[in-house]
Amino acid sequence: MIVYVAHRYGGDINNLERAKKITHDLQVKDLGNCYICPLLAFSHLGYNEIGYEEEMQLCEDLLVLCDKLVVASDLSRGVEREITLAEKCNMEIEYLEDTE
Repeated sequence: MIVYVAHRYGGDINNLERAKKITHDLQVKDLGNCYICPLLAFSHLGYNEIGYEEEMQLCEDLLVLCDKLVVASDLSRGVEREITLAEKCNMEIEYLEDTE
């Protein structure tokens, strides 16, 4: 299964580091699945370098290839959008409790 790890960003490097740790921890505990976080996958792009809508489109393109969504932070506009798309795709959604 390919698992999409959603995490708020907002240009905050601390959010990027938290997303990295959470994705790392999920992956090493579950070698039977593949965990992908768009914040890490698109870290080669600067924050808002190509524009919010374009960045979200890349995230959504990646999300529809996945089998499950893990919500790994408080909700942001982008994370809410990812949840909405996952629901439309009838994707399993899991909310992590202790994400900070």
